[in-house]
Amino acid sequence: MILLIDIGNSRTKYVQLIDGKLSATIQLNNNDFTAAYFERNFSQASRIIIANVAKSALANELDNWCVAQKISFKQVYSEQQKNSLISAYQKPTTLGIDRWLALLATIRLYPKENVLIIDAGTATTVDFLKNNGQHQGGWILAGVKALFNSILSHSTLVHAESKTVANLAFGTNTSDNVNNACWAATLGMIEQAIEQAQQLDDVDRIILTGGDGKTLTKLLVEQTSSNSLSVDSIQFIDNLIFFGLQEYA
Repeated sequence: MILLIDIGNSRTKYVQLIDGKLSATIQLNNNDFTAAYFERNFSQASRIIIANVAKSALANELDNWCVAQKISFKQVYSEQQKNSLISAYQKPTTLGIDRWLALLATIRLYPKENVLIIDAGTATTVDFLKNNGQHQGGWILAGVKALFNSILSHSTLVHAESKTVANLAFGTNTSDNVNNACWAATLGMIEQAIEQAQQLDDVDRIILTGGDGKTLTKLLVEQTSSNSLSVDSIQFIDNLIFFGLQEYA
């Protein structure tokens, strides 16, 4: 059994890779990601492959445990090239590992398509990948929740409560004003990214992933009448990163 692990800023997710198939995803808080947890849950693994955007101490603790248990351990990093994927960055290691793995996953799933990738989590990232494997670059915007928190933290007299239901309508109270604007700003960035990508080449597919990806997929599908894309070209893929990690297995 091979374990593929994504250590995020506050939570860790992992899947089992058995006979080329990915299991359901398991999540836990980073505070629970300890040697005791490894002993209970990872002892049957033959290999562990991780991506880490959190503190290095978490990865180091797992690495040390794997050494003691004689389990193969590998932490992956962004590269200049992997298989047919070529990074657009002049300093490839500075491209976030989550973005790199999303690109790798996209080539694995759709090797001959021009794909725009939107990962909507703590940050909302955009990357455009050509059908020849050349990464065209992208954008990084604060995520929906980070946008909301930023307004409140920088405005003394703005008082709003976070809402879980996305809405693009003009609000008639401050909470709706702030919440709806965060979704509208993010969706507007995505629509502008589509225009930018279409200037480079035809966009065959748009993939959304991340915690807010499903909601943004719904909003984007509702807006397709304003662009040349079809609804069928827009899709949400949960935990896209693990298809990228699979390339290292």
